[in-house]
Formats: sequence, structure tokens, C-alpha cells
Amino acid sequence: MKAWIKSAGLAALVLAAAGAAWAALGDILAGAPAPAAQSLAAFDYAPSCGVEDAAFILRAQEGFVCVFSPGEQREPVTVTDIALSSLRRADRAVLEEGIAVADKEELMSLLEDLGS
Repeated sequence: MKAWIKSAGLAALVLAAAGAAWAALGDILAGAPAPAAQSLAAFDYAPSCGVEDAAFILRAQEGFVCVFSPGEQREPVTVTDIALSSLRRADRAVLEEGIAVADKEELMSLLEDLGS
């Protein structure tokens, strides 16, 4: 009889410990922030000029944002340290096509926005 009582007590303790662990895990998971979803919003930048009037073209090349001179397709003027993988999907899509940039001030503004 003593062995039965010990076994029943041990089983009760195991069940209580499992219930406490389940409750604690539930509280931890409930308080954890949800994984950040990448924004699918459309790129909200309207170019101030067309490609024919651009001073620079921002485009993706080899995984980075690059600055090109108009008409130059192969060699960028500058390769930035802004990785395409760090950008929103919409930004990457627009950069694959190219963004016409009117002047150096606009270029710096765009690079600052993309880099932050």
C-alpha cells in the first residue's frame, strides 16, 4: 500500500510540474512579439525627372544599390554599402528597373532613405 501511495504522489507531482511548465511557456509565447513581416507596400517615391533628364540613375547590381551615370549600363559611378537584401520587396523591384535622379541633393536623400 505504501508503494501505491508513493507512486500516486509522484504522479501528482509530475502532472503539477508539467502543468506549471505549460502555463509558463504559454505566458512567454503570448508576450513574445510577432515576427516582423516585410512590408509589401508599393514604393512611394515619384521620380522628379525622366531617365532622359536624369543626372544619376539608382539601380541594383550584384546585390547592392549602385549609382550610375545616365546611359552607362555596366560600370557604376558608386557602389553603395546598401544591400538589396536589407530593403523592402517593393524597393528592390523598383531598383531593378532603375530610379531616375535629377540632382545630387535628391540622390543623397534617396540613399539616406534606402540606407535607414
